[in-house]
Amino acid sequence: MNLESGRGVRSEPGEWLDHFFLGIGYQGLGRPQEAIPEFETAVRMSSGDQDPTAALANAYAVTGRRVEATKILNDLLLKSKSSYVSPYMVGAIYAGLGDKDKAFEFLDNAVADRCMDVVWQLKADPRIDSLRSDPRFQRLWQRAGFPPADN
Repeated sequence: MNLESGRGVRSEPGEWLDHFFLGIGYQGLGRPQEAIPEFETAVRMSSGDQDPTAALANAYAVTGRRVEATKILNDLLLKSKSSYVSPYMVGAIYAGLGDKDKAFEFLDNAVADRCMDVVWQLKADPRIDSLRSDPRFQRLWQRAGFPPADN
């Protein structure tokens, strides 16, 4: 993926998904600082969709902007009292904050709830890379119904 060109963002500047995926690409390359403006744009353009909002919180957390990350986390937890908030997204934020116990608690809930985010993101989501070496990740992987794999 050639992130430097930003071709999708230039060709469809009004599409929040382009900014979101560009941010994910930057995170996957270990460049979360560069992901932040893309996620901020995606959040703004999507009117606060959970995916870019959680990605932004995770990027804030891993770049030391814990206050901003925690504010987003608390907003999502409050919202979850009256509407659906993906437990996977909350778990990804906790992973960024370094709270592995809470991250696994919410990821376990995502598996139990059969949350589609598990299917789409568990294998390659850079936001949860810090959890992959933990033995709980392999158990989570198996509970999600994935075949044994080299994670």
